[in-house]
Amino acid sequence: MDSGLQNWLGAAGAIIATVLIQLAARLLLVRMLARHNRHRAVEERLTDLWPAAKMSLVTVFVLLFGHLLQVLVWALLYLGLGELGDQANAVYFSLASYTTVGAVDLELSRAHRVLGALEAGVGTLMFAWSAAILVTLVGLQYERVEPTPPARR
Repeated sequence: MDSGLQNWLGAAGAIIATVLIQLAARLLLVRMLARHNRHRAVEERLTDLWPAAKMSLVTVFVLLFGHLLQVLVWALLYLGLGELGDQANAVYFSLASYTTVGAVDLELSRAHRVLGALEAGVGTLMFAWSAAILVTLVGLQYERVEPTPPARR
């Protein structure tokens, strides 16, 4: 198979898998948040910080786990293409590309180098999506808090 076609087919599969993993993490978090809020009285949500902190921690860890799965998807693509030698190198290169840090000691062959750049773009988008999820979570936690009216003199 032509390496250009192989790149685009592999990239399409990895991008689809990456987005589906991110979507699954988001849906899991929405269900967890809905269940969490359904079982708590409004007064508890406003006065007890521990449940909000727990939900924030769970959110961060679910998102991080999702990102690591996404990195593994790309590492498997590199291994499937015969790039980077072994699993450790593929995972390291993938993580460095996904986070846009870059792996200075490893590189893809000329035929497949576009994949590292594509992974960096997708990783940036997934981190932005995760940031949006975190911002939404914080907003939901404070949504029910009504501002205190100014003191009258």
